[in-house]
Amino acid sequence: MKKLAKSLLVIALGLFMSVNVMADVQTGKTGPDYPTDYYMIVESKAGGIDIYSQPDLESTRLNDEQIPNGTALHIEGEVEDTENNRTWGYTEYHGMYGYAPLDECRPADSRKEAIDSELYIAGKDHVNYNADYDVKADAEGGSQKLYQGPGTKYGEVPGVRDIENGETLHITQDAEMADGSHWGVTTVDGTEGWVDLEKTEEWKAEHLDTVEESVDAVAEVSVTPTEAAKATETPAPTEAAEATETPAPTETAEATETPTPTITEEADEAENTEKDSKEPEAENIDTKDSREASGQNVKAAKTKWYQNPFTWIIGIAVLAVIGLLVYHNKKK
Repeated sequence: MKKLAKSLLVIALGLFMSVNVMADVQTGKTGPDYPTDYYMIVESKAGGIDIYSQPDLESTRLNDEQIPNGTALHIEGEVEDTENNRTWGYTEYHGMYGYAPLDECRPADSRKEAIDSELYIAGKDHVNYNADYDVKADAEGGSQKLYQGPGTKYGEVPGVRDIENGETLHITQDAEMADGSHWGVTTVDGTEGWVDLEKTEEWKAEHLDTVEESVDAVAEVSVTPTEAAKATETPAPTEAAEATETPAPTETAEATETPTPTITEEADEAENTEKDSKEPEAENIDTKDSREASGQNVKAAKTKWYQNPFTWIIGIAVLAVIGLLVYHNKKK
């Protein structure tokens, strides 16, 4: 009985460990095989590549549009897909971490080459190599970092203090990147680097003007229904009294004419236009939120039969029963 109890205990422990291991596989808690630190430049015959939640073409695609050729990716880890003879790079794109197929990328010889490639695809009209102006730091957290390139993926400049809000920064080069972000070259305590221009007072002021213009436009449209309501209100008593005076025959005919509903129609059109303009915005926000959620909580790839923990549990249980039967038959 003691040997039988020990055997059952060993089987139970084995089943428990297999459940934990296979549960991790099923929920997608798989990281890269090993960490790395280098840059790859997208160079695909299709014009771009996709980023996936798992190193599998059948897993969830995280990007709305393809990552265009020329984009530099900071590869922080690798996964070897021996079955398909493919190497996957673990990287970050638009705040989402996932896996990109490296067979459609070429290695960058240096960080500078990666930066030059992204400045090139941004276009000469969006890059000013001779900038000469000052901005004041204005980050939400009270300070910001100096980076080694136009993007957080290039990493912080080592050994440089944080830039405090209110500090004046002299910009000698700026760029609007292909992803819509704005970056500028500046110097902090004698060390040159890139700063996020969207975290400065000047950029926010310019952006605020654009927002105010759009708000004013919406306000003009929203006034129309109010004016229409006023126009359809019942006249004041004095106006009513004047209206009851016996008018001339021509005036009576004009007064009895049915008023045209021009203002009301304009109000309805304005309301419909405003609703139509708001509905796509709400849809875009929902899509963006769901996409960010998929990036932060990386979804699991489709599991194969051998990744199902119940398959392993049943297999181990069958082997354990067979082993016990063989053991007892030998003793008899």
